[in-house]
Amino acid sequence: MGYPINVKLIPGLPQIPFAKGVGQYEGVVMHATAVYNDSAEGERNYETQHWQDAFVHAFVDDTQILQVADFNYIAWHAAHTANQHYLGFELCQTYDPAKFQAAYDRWTWLAAKVLFDRKLDVIDGVTILSHAQVSAKWHETDHTDPIEYLASHGMTWADVVRDVTNKYNQMVAESQPKKEEPKLDKEAAQKVIAVLGALYNATNDKNVQDAAHFAADALRDAAGIPKQ
Repeated sequence: MGYPINVKLIPGLPQIPFAKGVGQYEGVVMHATAVYNDSAEGERNYETQHWQDAFVHAFVDDTQILQVADFNYIAWHAAHTANQHYLGFELCQTYDPAKFQAAYDRWTWLAAKVLFDRKLDVIDGVTILSHAQVSAKWHETDHTDPIEYLASHGMTWADVVRDVTNKYNQMVAESQPKKEEPKLDKEAAQKVIAVLGALYNATNDKNVQDAAHFAADALRDAAGIPKQ
């Protein structure tokens, strides 16, 4: 199941390429807002006035995924090193279990989608990180989200990685070309092929034989019958 991404970019944001170039993000950092009963729209409104201090690429609540910054450029969400390499997605917080699940599903789907779009595997601590992991890895921030918020709803970071992986694998499976089902009933095709075979054997006219052979092969293809 996919979700729409509502794009409502904050005007005036800087357009600084990732370390490997424009659009070349290497993964995603997963955040929680630390504000209960907030919304994606409300967070965007606040960030519009305060983006010089910090901003992310998207906010997710129980009703929508709201992209507020261009995925092709860095955002200021997890300090210098992580910003150079990763997208940043914020999960809006709620006490309501049903709203949490709706937002969580969108949040993990979005992470899977951006990794799939860049053909980046889901690798814990490498292509997908919590803000807590970023703090522990580079020591440039002291944030530990979204661990505590997830725990308040009985979830762990391992659950996030698992659910993003499952959604990612579903996207991979859905992207594979589907094998076309035979369009012609095999039994009916075989009866006509038998008639063409009899015609082939009953004549010495090469043009007629070639036509019968061609028609029989076409029927085999249409019905999924191996060619002789």
